[in-house]
Amino acid sequence: MTAPENHEQPFQPLFTIRRSGRLEVVVYGIVSVVTGGDCQSLMAAGDTDFELWSRSLLKPWQLLTNFKILKSHYPALQDKHFALFMASHSADADHLKALEEIIEICGLDEGQLLCPPARPLDGASRALMKERGEKPQRRYHNCSGKHSGYLAAVKAQAGNMGNYLIETEAHHSRLKTILSLLTGRQSESFTATTDGCQLPNYALSTRELSLAYMTLLNRDTLPAAAQASELFENYEQLGSLMLAYPQMISGLGRLDYKIMAREIFADAPPMVAKEGADGLLGIGVAASEKYPHGAGIAIKLSSGFDSHHMEIITREILAALGLTAPHKVEHKAEAGLSENVKTDPGKGEKIKTDHIKSEYHFLPSLARR
Repeated sequence: MTAPENHEQPFQPLFTIRRSGRLEVVVYGIVSVVTGGDCQSLMAAGDTDFELWSRSLLKPWQLLTNFKILKSHYPALQDKHFALFMASHSADADHLKALEEIIEICGLDEGQLLCPPARPLDGASRALMKERGEKPQRRYHNCSGKHSGYLAAVKAQAGNMGNYLIETEAHHSRLKTILSLLTGRQSESFTATTDGCQLPNYALSTRELSLAYMTLLNRDTLPAAAQASELFENYEQLGSLMLAYPQMISGLGRLDYKIMAREIFADAPPMVAKEGADGLLGIGVAASEKYPHGAGIAIKLSSGFDSHHMEIITREILAALGLTAPHKVEHKAEAGLSENVKTDPGKGEKIKTDHIKSEYHFLPSLARR
């Protein structure tokens, strides 16, 4: 059997756990962390130039393609509605109410949504759906807010609303122009696929994603051509909306929500975050004394999304960058990663954990400042 080419092996071990010296857990992936107007790499693990499908990490820039159109044609739309336009929502009660408001304000029909029928991610909404005996609905799809934004923009410009998924439509061409200005690549270089919600999606490298997320809270780090483009006129509002409406962007209890709502990493500068299907997380960090131009983080797990592993990796990255205080040993023990002995708070008994050793393989790549 012939070994695959190197470009088919872009992942490296990000962290490992050994129990009594025997390897027990290996998590593979790619990490890219950047900062500054000069786009300095702070941390890199795996092939950060490997292009992978951007999935829901693309949503802020998908909204940007239609932002001015939606603002000018539908003045009744509120900020929470614009947040839902770039959401991967859980279909909780607030999400569904906001979607209904969008449909009414923009004169849409739920039947015009072309995302697949789905069940809610939110437990209460899923239980209510079961109680009603409902089948999966398009409104419950986590991308239904984004689709309603596309529909409203096409309607405002008297386009064919049934064609909004087609890659040759004007809004998708605008998106490729935006990505070209962000990355410095030619627009025709972006490889396309069909995302799970049926809209076109484009391949970007982990480094490009980390650079893009850095700009969401740090407009000065945009390339000069992007800063001068009218397509980026409303750019600051993307990051502001994400910070102001973390629940609308995601859902209670999810990792990107907890980061933006400061339920975790509360001592770090403000951060926007977005989960993407199959193991993606993008984080944009606001400017701080240590990083005057902020920072961008992109993580890809090769095995798909695992919130526990993703939070562990993010925690270690932020601590290594000096953006959060190193977490206490007992927190590691609760995650099964401690290298010490922990006291059971209920019984005062010693629980042996010093036979468990964890190693974070991306940390040696940190560029010291």
